[in-house]
Amino acid sequence: MDWSHFGLARRPFRPAADPLAYFPAPTHEAAAADLDAALSRREPFVLLDGLPGTGKTLVARRWLSRLPTAVPRAVLPTVHAARPADLLQAILFDLNQPYQGLNEQELRLAVTAHILAAAEGGLPTVLLVDEAQHLTAEALEELRLLANLDTPAGAAAVAVLVAQPVLREMLAKPAHAALAQRVAARPHLEPLTAEQSVKYLRHQIEAAGGRPLEVFDLEALDLLARACGGMPRVLNQAAAVAGELAAAVGSDTVDTEAAVEALGRLSIPVPEEQPAEPAPAARPAGKTLRARPAAGDAGPARGTKQKAARKRSA
Repeated sequence: MDWSHFGLARRPFRPAADPLAYFPAPTHEAAAADLDAALSRREPFVLLDGLPGTGKTLVARRWLSRLPTAVPRAVLPTVHAARPADLLQAILFDLNQPYQGLNEQELRLAVTAHILAAAEGGLPTVLLVDEAQHLTAEALEELRLLANLDTPAGAAAVAVLVAQPVLREMLAKPAHAALAQRVAARPHLEPLTAEQSVKYLRHQIEAAGGRPLEVFDLEALDLLARACGGMPRVLNQAAAVAGELAAAVGSDTVDTEAAVEALGRLSIPVPEEQPAEPAPAARPAGKTLRARPAAGDAGPARGTKQKAARKRSA
């Protein structure tokens, strides 16, 4: 689809992590601050987790890109390490070091030597492992041993595990107590609120060079925000499909009809209309006077009852 139909300079709502369209949601900013603090303390392990689609990869990659270029790093985007040797090979590959034809111990020594040599420059090596819930217990133990590499300034390596919540649950088991004790920082990404979701969608349009309210009407934005559960990935998918549907019929604006159809195509339930809140009763300023009962009202007013009771008792 050509998004210039809506006056945009580039495609918004990209399915992959897009640093150019990063939205500073409070939960994302707090996680990045936790990562900064953990690195400054040279914590050996950091666990960044959240439900699928909350933006873990984007937060981690953006944080990594903002580090000084002198900080050595290895990024393992989708490693399925069944054995320690698989993990060590992946690290060496990303560090642009020889990794083929070596047995497990030779791989371990090569990684250790590289990390310690880099630490002589005063900075730890950041090992960023995305989708870390796929690591086996043996691979996690290998990471723990690498994190034991110490220098007078602190840990020689800082492992950042980016994972789904299942890894946090795994670390809570007694079998992983040794590793869990090393994970001092555990930022967790929460879904966006409905209000933040609207701001997120508007931000994506602005990042693509458009005017949000000229591309999506307010009702469509509100509907998508309430339907997508605060997941940036789902918001991107739904908004992108809605835009394609609107453009296909020549509409200049994405309206609620396009948003509803997009949600249906993605099998996302359309939320019910939010009931309008009743307006609070107006209260006059100052002292409120009690209304005098009209003729024919059933029963006397409270004050009349009290006077009659006093006369009978007299």
